[in-house]
This record gives sequence, C-alpha cells and structure tokens, in this order.
Amino acid sequence: MKRSLDFPSSYLSLRAGRRFAFFIIAALLSPGSLQAQALKKVPFPFSPIGVNCLPWFVAKDARIAEKYGIDFDPVFIGASSALFQSMLSGAADFAGSGGPAVISNILRGGDIIHITAMVPRFTQSIMVKSDIKKPEDMAGRKIGVSRLGTVTHFALQTAIDSYGVKNVTILQMGGQPEAFTGLVRGSVDGAVFSPPYNFQLKKQGYNELVSPSDLQKLTEFITNGIVARRSVAEKDKDMVFRVIKVTAESIRLIQTDRERTKKVMMKWMPIKDADLLEQLYRFATENYAKEGYVQEGALRAMTKQMVASNLVDAKAASSTPVTAYFDNRYVDEVKRSGFFDQLWK
Repeated sequence: MKRSLDFPSSYLSLRAGRRFAFFIIAALLSPGSLQAQALKKVPFPFSPIGVNCLPWFVAKDARIAEKYGIDFDPVFIGASSALFQSMLSGAADFAGSGGPAVISNILRGGDIIHITAMVPRFTQSIMVKSDIKKPEDMAGRKIGVSRLGTVTHFALQTAIDSYGVKNVTILQMGGQPEAFTGLVRGSVDGAVFSPPYNFQLKKQGYNELVSPSDLQKLTEFITNGIVARRSVAEKDKDMVFRVIKVTAESIRLIQTDRERTKKVMMKWMPIKDADLLEQLYRFATENYAKEGYVQEGALRAMTKQMVASNLVDAKAASSTPVTAYFDNRYVDEVKRSGFFDQLWK
C-alpha cells in the first residue's frame, strides 16, 4: 500500500498549529493581557476644557487608569445640564463637574453628588476692557457668563454682590470660546474666564478686574471635582475608590512632571505660547486639593447664593440638608488605607 506523500507535511502543519495555539493561549494568559481584558470602560464626561479638568487629561495621556483596571474615557460635554442628563440616563456613572449644578440636580430630585472637591475654590477671573478700572465701573455694562447658574455666573454674582455694583447686564454667551470672541469683538464689555483664556486676554491688554484670589477671599466655593450618582456609588464602592485614586495620582504627576504636563496642556487646550504655557503650568500646580474633601461651608454658601438669585426653590433648599449634596466617606476610606500618605510622601 502506497503511503500518502502528504502525511509528513500534514503532521508538521498539525504540530505547527498546536505550537501556534500554545503561544496564543500563553499570550492571552499573561498578566499584561489579562489586565487589558479586564479593563472596565468608564466614560467620564467633563466640562470645561481647561485647567480645572487637567488631571483627567493627564490620566488619559499617561494611561494611569489602566493600573486600576479602568479604560478611562474623558468626553467633553459643554453644558452641565447636558452632562448631568447623560449621567441620569445611564450613559455615565462619574463625571468631572460640580458646584451649583450638583445643588440644582439634588433639589430637582436627582441623585448626583460630590464625591470629591478637586478644585475647592474659584479659579475664574472677570476680564474686562481696559477702560474698566474697578469693580464699580461694571455698572451699566454688559458682562458675559457661560450660562446662568454656572460657575462663571456665580463668580460674577459674587463680585457684584460683594462690591455693591448695580445695573450690570448679565449675558449668557454659551461657553468660554464664545465669551472670548464676544469680548474681543466688543459684543460685551467683559466676561468671566478660567485659565487659559484669562491669561491670554491679559497678554492682549485686557484688564483682570477680579482675580481668582480676590474671589477666594469673598466666599467659599467648589469649582470642580468628581461627581457620581449616589445610587451607583453605593453599589460599586470599589470603582469609586479607583476613580479617586486615578485622579489623585494624576494630580501627583502634574506636580512632578512639568514637561509631560505641558505636552498634555498643548494637546487639550488652545495654547502654544511658551510664556502662557509656563504660567498655566504654575497655576495648575497650585490649583488642586491633594485629598479632595468636600467642605460643607462651600455648599452652604453656594446654596444661599442660588436662593438669593432665584435659581432654586427656596423652600426646597431650606428643607434639604447640606449632606444631601456630597459624601466624604469614599475619600475617608481611601485616606484610611494609607493611599494619600504613600502618594504624597
């Protein structure tokens, strides 16, 4: 009986196939591959595109979240109302936001709360035409904010109330780029800006009428932080801890890696000027809380301002405890674990 001449090659092909399969299985079972397979997608809507959200840009660029089993996906959503709606619809469990939007959401029946206060102060400036020299000169002028009830509106209203300015026309511009264009074209006499826009305008000769440090002296505030649905956070505490750690580690990288941080800034923000970039970096290193505890006083002050501005229902606000807006237990537990001490030693 004649042997098949194809047998040896078939046998070798079988051996090669088994060997190939072995290497594929080994590769799939390797620690790196297992980690990649185990990454959980975490959409992370944020607003605005600026220094207040820089840690999440750094987290994405440096792939910090991967060591915590997260496929981190920051997504810009301009209006806080749209951002919160995306969370309430189930599209995202966490976001980079905070301040007045959290209070409005809770008082309207939502459950989005502050998990951290990553930026526990105003970072905004009121930038105006060069002929406006002092806050009182805003009387009779048009000053732009992104939208009523937003951080920019609060910054302006705080200045108006604190300096006793009357007859200021507040215009909603839509966002920082639109406000920038409006001021440059003369549609408004001034507007409220966060970095890097305020730095750019100062370099172009506009006057910083009220600075972030001025506003910080006038009232407590929370510009940005991690927010989450309370119902989701209670069910998945481990993921809350991981998102807190990713953010904290990103803040640490900002403090320690100047050049990488600058590259991330240029990638995400409209800034190329070397002097402005350095100024923005220095501001960033002074901007963030290392642990992110939410301060009750800031939330009380914001709620009071919202009631005074008729942005929320006064009865609902008075009957709602300030603890409804935040939960510091998650930061507490991360701190007790020794994570922050180890990170910042």
